Amino acid sequence: MSPWIEGMRCLAIVGAVGVLGACSPPAAASQAQTPAPVATPTSTQGTAAVAAPSAPPAQTRVQGIDVSHYQPQVDWDSVKAASSFVFVKATDSTGAVDPRFASHWSGAKKAGLPRGAYHFFHPKYDVDQQVANFTQHLKSDPGDLPPVVDVEEFKSEYQAFTCEQLAGMLQRFSQATEKALGRKPMIYTNHQTWQTSFCDHPYFNDHPLWLAQYTNNPGQQPKLPPGWKSWLFWQYSESGKVNGIPGAVDQSYFNGSAQDLQALVRQ
Repeated sequence: MSPWIEGMRCLAIVGAVGVLGACSPPAAASQAQTPAPVATPTSTQGTAAVAAPSAPPAQTRVQGIDVSHYQPQVDWDSVKAASSFVFVKATDSTGAVDPRFASHWSGAKKAGLPRGAYHFFHPKYDVDQQVANFTQHLKSDPGDLPPVVDVEEFKSEYQAFTCEQLAGMLQRFSQATEKALGRKPMIYTNHQTWQTSFCDHPYFNDHPLWLAQYTNNPGQQPKLPPGWKSWLFWQYSESGKVNGIPGAVDQSYFNGSAQDLQALVRQ
């Protein structure tokens, strides 16, 4: 998703869109049930047999992917059989459009997959022009899921700005995007970028979070950036394998059931 993930990123997402080129920000881990009471002793020596605690309830998650021009060939019917949603890279900077956006956007729609689009944010370029570049491609077909702004360090360009400057730019992008599309954008980021470049700014705590945090154990809960109480999507892998896509693809979880995902879809 990110330029690193897409071969352009120096961030190792998301690790990411650096990503969506992107990258990553407390949902509490599922709690084990209270152990069963001690069983009545059955041994002639009076040793009590203790029943094992019940297994914790299964976590409810729905899996999906994100794609860009780095996945030029997609069999959307096959993808739909293995994925419940997709995010598609739309734009970058003030004028760049992902060369596969139109085909991916229409292909996912035809297959009936819930879709969301993302913009890879560059602080060194004019914010209003970035908003215009992103939203003009979505006004006629905004998709089903929240629009996304991908913020992650890219080629050290964030280092030229303070946390307050970056937070102010991102706030402006968020407000203008919401005004244009009628929906608060989701923040895609990773821990390093969010802490170092945005200083865990509290303004964005009410924004939905797509956290880029890769792991070999996706059954666990990810660590949340300070301020956020939960994640909406979690990009847990940049090297997933999905039927219908040759090569690797980013994979994410939605923090809820299929019914919850459907409730999130724009009606």
